Amino acid sequence: MNIENSQGIITTGGKVDIHNPTLNFSPHSPIQPVKQFPYRDNPNFVGREAQLTALQQQLQQPEIVAISAVAGMGGVGKTELASRYSHKHQGEYPGGICWLDARGENLAGAIVQFAQNDLKLEVPQKDVLGNPLNLTQQVAWCWQHWQPPEGLVLVILDDVTDLAHCRDFFPTSNRFRILITTRLRHLDPNIREIPLDVLSEEEALQLLTALDVKRVQREPETAQELCKWLGYLPLGIELVGRYLAKKPPQWTLAKILERLKTQSIEDEALNQELYKTLSTAQRGVKAAFELSWQELEPHTQEIAQFLSLFAPSVIAWEWVEAAASQLSWHTEDVETANWQLYERHLINLVEDGEQGYNIHPLIRQFLQTKLAVSGQAEKLQTAFADIFVAIAQTIPGTLTLEKINSVKDAIPQLVEVAENLLHVVSDDNLMLVFVVGLGLFYKEQGLYNLAAPWLEQCVSELKSRLGAEHPDVATSLNNLARLYDYQGRYKEAESLYLQALEMRQRLLGAEHPDVATSLSNLATLYHHQGRYEQAEPLDLQALKMYKRLLGAEHPYVATSLNNLAILYHHQGRYKEAESLYLQALKIYKRLLGAEHPDVAQSLNNLATYCVRKLNLCICKL
Repeated sequence: MNIENSQGIITTGGKVDIHNPTLNFSPHSPIQPVKQFPYRDNPNFVGREAQLTALQQQLQQPEIVAISAVAGMGGVGKTELASRYSHKHQGEYPGGICWLDARGENLAGAIVQFAQNDLKLEVPQKDVLGNPLNLTQQVAWCWQHWQPPEGLVLVILDDVTDLAHCRDFFPTSNRFRILITTRLRHLDPNIREIPLDVLSEEEALQLLTALDVKRVQREPETAQELCKWLGYLPLGIELVGRYLAKKPPQWTLAKILERLKTQSIEDEALNQELYKTLSTAQRGVKAAFELSWQELEPHTQEIAQFLSLFAPSVIAWEWVEAAASQLSWHTEDVETANWQLYERHLINLVEDGEQGYNIHPLIRQFLQTKLAVSGQAEKLQTAFADIFVAIAQTIPGTLTLEKINSVKDAIPQLVEVAENLLHVVSDDNLMLVFVVGLGLFYKEQGLYNLAAPWLEQCVSELKSRLGAEHPDVATSLNNLARLYDYQGRYKEAESLYLQALEMRQRLLGAEHPDVATSLSNLATLYHHQGRYEQAEPLDLQALKMYKRLLGAEHPYVATSLNNLAILYHHQGRYKEAESLYLQALKIYKRLLGAEHPDVAQSLNNLATYCVRKLNLCICKL
């Protein structure tokens, strides 16, 4: 742990400036195996016995096994089969079960986060020689130090879209069994594929029977025809089954089949481009979706369109409730929407808790199509972005494990904002998305390689919007420099710090707190490099400026005293260091209270100094 104190962040409107943040983690004792089940075991799961048996047999060997969809089709149940296997055979994996979303390019980051947050490992940033570790090296370290250290581990990579990218991060030890789900086919000669097609006629009937036994018994031949028309696709049968469950007995299977056929013809006429992209079975799903959609109340339809904005991750219903006031939704309407969407299988409850939901990718695609033609897109997008900007504002400069757990599910949604919805984010809130919401979340956990792209994108986006000569651009350069400093990229950090300092002096004048911050950060960089003679005058200059501009009783003054004390400590100037440590501690206690993290860090710095001083005394005896 760095012994520098943390000033946290300054937030003025949308302005965010990182001031010497430090991590706030402690070593952890070994933990029990983590068995992660993001999806509940489906009570209506039918068939697939041959595939489950094949999975069990092939995963006995240290090989990569893939559940791949025939013809690249969505909705055949790849993820559900993997979930069923993990629930059924969890006892065979005493080393744990790790379920990772493999969509996109952030698999490495997901692995490192799992190791740090779930396994309680402290992932190193540098090797024994002090060289920065890249993400690939950090991932390898995570696999090597998996907890517990013995026993088979099942690693499920869900929805792999780029095998070449993912392969770089696969574990190499024989204790790991890798199961991937994908729409890709003919992946690699060394990967055992289990092709997953639609259900057989018998399995499809079993599923429909599980959902609506009475109608199937009354109309067995029509039930067969209905399953065939739906292409034996599990998702389509689930939607129809849930739809029929809300209908009176006089609604026959023949009636629903006729409605589906009519709806399919209308779909093709209304949206030929989308229709061309769907398989025959998926067209059946689309028709079933449309029947359910037409019976939703208008407010439920709007809320469903809002849900289509969420990243393919866990959706906490409290986020939907948070949008209610901004979008003038009544509480009763939100509750009704939750019930209507869930009972029709348009949203699904996840394993992690009663308030967490997900949406099947195919349903999400259909909902996004509805949103695009609704005329409500920008309004809903703005509300969505505002919710997660507000969550970003709650992330503190010193991040605890409790806070990580409270906001981690929101991070994929902030990524969605950063990647797809920046057009509805105001200039003032840009840094809240990139620096606090994403950069600080990763940075404060020591996940510097994950933080860097967001802080770099922040600089680029601010320059594009505000121009190169703007105080917020200087702040973003300062934040990126601080990250590079932590990564040991000292030359790059120094260049950015100097740019930020010169820009602030030019735009804000020499007498401004932000200029003092730039001086302090540059001093810290020189300190890290052992350039003490260059660091000291900058630290002294920053301290004088803070006192002059903010008054002697200010947390930034305490931090400057603390940083100068650390410098003197490292130079062997112990009397001067001790005096400054004590001054800083007293100011922190007076201003922040005895229970503040900065007080704890100040005590830690003082204790470190005392231990070193004691050791020196012992050595002289």
